[in-house]
Amino acid sequence: MIKLKTKIPGARSSKILEELKARNGGWNVPHPLVFSGRGKGAYCEDIDGNVFLDFASQVASNPLGYNHPELIDVVRKCKKISPVKYAGQDFAVEEHLELIKKLLEISPRGMNSAFLINSGAEAVENAGKICMWKRQNAKFSVSFEGAFHGRTLGALSLHHSRPLHREGFPLLQNKELPFNDSASEVLKNMIKRYGADTISFVILEHLQGEGGYRIPNNKMVLGVRSVCKEHGIPYIADEVQAGLGRTGKWWAFEHYNITPDVFSSAKALQVGAVVANRKMFPGKPGIISSTWGGGHVLDMMIGMKIIDIIKRDKLLGRNKKMGDYIVKRLGEIHGISGQRGLGLMCAFDLSNSGLRDNVVIECARLGLLVLGAGEKSIRLIPSYIISEKEIDEALSVIERAVKTCSKSRFSHKGKICDFMGCALDAT
Repeated sequence: MIKLKTKIPGARSSKILEELKARNGGWNVPHPLVFSGRGKGAYCEDIDGNVFLDFASQVASNPLGYNHPELIDVVRKCKKISPVKYAGQDFAVEEHLELIKKLLEISPRGMNSAFLINSGAEAVENAGKICMWKRQNAKFSVSFEGAFHGRTLGALSLHHSRPLHREGFPLLQNKELPFNDSASEVLKNMIKRYGADTISFVILEHLQGEGGYRIPNNKMVLGVRSVCKEHGIPYIADEVQAGLGRTGKWWAFEHYNITPDVFSSAKALQVGAVVANRKMFPGKPGIISSTWGGGHVLDMMIGMKIIDIIKRDKLLGRNKKMGDYIVKRLGEIHGISGQRGLGLMCAFDLSNSGLRDNVVIECARLGLLVLGAGEKSIRLIPSYIISEKEIDEALSVIERAVKTCSKSRFSHKGKICDFMGCALDAT
């Protein structure tokens, strides 16, 4: 259960966060706690002794919760290894091959090759690069309204979520499709105007992440996929946040009974990966590479064990069941709307962004970690081992937070506002 010993943040967390705020050049308004390494399952403990219920899962990167005993065993094995990090694209380790093999076992037939990399953004970068290499006369890429694909410049060029992320950066040429049923017609018109050969690839999140946890319908996805196939345009699925079982299937695109030409993975996998048929990758060595890609032994061993546990414990079906329960229970909370989800990738909307931000802050103050998304949404992405009892505890906190923050001219005060960017007025 949630157990709070101090105000949030506690004194020890505050001291570290204040220094990070002063010294960290990439400061980004974090949650108001410093993790201690202690915790179990869906619960984590900060260095002040406060126990939080985590419905953010390190932005979907922690699929099995805290201190899973089998993952702890993997960490213990790596204590006997030095270094644990190799220049993996130049100097091979066995784990590189073993993770690729496990990844391809859960990928669609015909997708028989993978490239390992450091992060989700780099996976997207390299997915785009291999398509560009195939289509060297292309002039621009195509992504969707609300898209978020990462923070490196190539991935950021595909971005249509928060303008703040793009402002001031020179970006690659990209055109935008609407995130609705008209997308395939807009793409057809783009092809008529510019020619299919000018498009290097089309990329889609089959459940949008940062853009608001929006779920595309069948008509949109099948229409765009069909147009890409007809004109030979590579179709990339971005599975960085939704992939590796979170939605109740290994990959979110499987909900639409399609196979992309390329897909990216990361987060829950612990490393970044690009998956495609071997023919999609450049035939010349060195065109794509990375010092650390495929070389971090601990991350690759953890990624392999996560895949094994998901399979053995039948967590795909469990994720669907628990996700359905979350969406059902969200429907019982007054003051929210738009409850939705696929598996354990769930969200709901509030009336405005100020109220949303205040609810996120209030949940943290009450011991529940959640994340915002889109204009006015809150995303719920608990670990795959979450129980109905823990879901009820989380939604009880959310209900209380919404009620509190909906009061006229409500505002947060105190130390928590130093770290979470408190909205002054939610109404």
